Amino acid sequence: MINAHLVENYPGFPEGISGPELVERFRNHLKNAGVEVHYEKVEEMEYGEKQFIIKTDRGMLSSTIAIIATGTQPKELSIPTISENIKERVFYEVHQIRGVGEKIIAVIGGGDAAFDYALNLSLNNKVIILNRSERARCTPVLWERAMNVKNISYLDNISVKEISDHPHKVILRCKKSDLQNTTQVEADYVIVAVGRKPRLEFLGSELKRNYNALAQAKKLYLIGDVKNETYRQTAICVGDGVRAAMEIYETIGRKSE
Repeated sequence: MINAHLVENYPGFPEGISGPELVERFRNHLKNAGVEVHYEKVEEMEYGEKQFIIKTDRGMLSSTIAIIATGTQPKELSIPTISENIKERVFYEVHQIRGVGEKIIAVIGGGDAAFDYALNLSLNNKVIILNRSERARCTPVLWERAMNVKNISYLDNISVKEISDHPHKVILRCKKSDLQNTTQVEADYVIVAVGRKPRLEFLGSELKRNYNALAQAKKLYLIGDVKNETYRQTAICVGDGVRAAMEIYETIGRKSE
């Protein structure tokens, strides 16, 4: 959500709200509720001896109930060649370069994220959207807004074949699907928006095998974008969290009676 230019379908904000601002409101709400947050990276999560075992970069944890709300991570480009020298100019999350200005930014992708990123960065930069398909896959409102911004240009039927470096620039060698010859796009930065996938690489083999049984027993919950596939919406994620919290409360309450 921190990447979002404008969130318009979360109830309570009829004029919309920027993704970072909504994140900050959620963070303040969490703080006011007295919830303690530990910033640790989960390296592995396994299940055994009737409990979850979580290995983090700071130690070990265990629990009889676990909620996984790790969201998604961006899919990486599958093009053959990306020069090592310019990898620090290729990004998969727009918030990492939100503060740059007076730059040329190439956005690779044709979906909602690509157009939202373009709108996000177009205020102080020139943005070029490169879509390998014939049609954009974004919602009509994002298309209309992007096409009405003079700092945004759009190229369709174009595939990026190579990304290489040039003094202070990134060179994208592209090919139009209806032409044999290649074309070249120069940019200062590249934002990749070619899809996202669930962030579940830390799950252990035993946990994967017992996932359905643990979920049915209400010991393991996957909530939000990590499981919602195309239905990645903030309101749905919040609903998932509230339901999980209520079910866990009821389970703990029954055991204490």
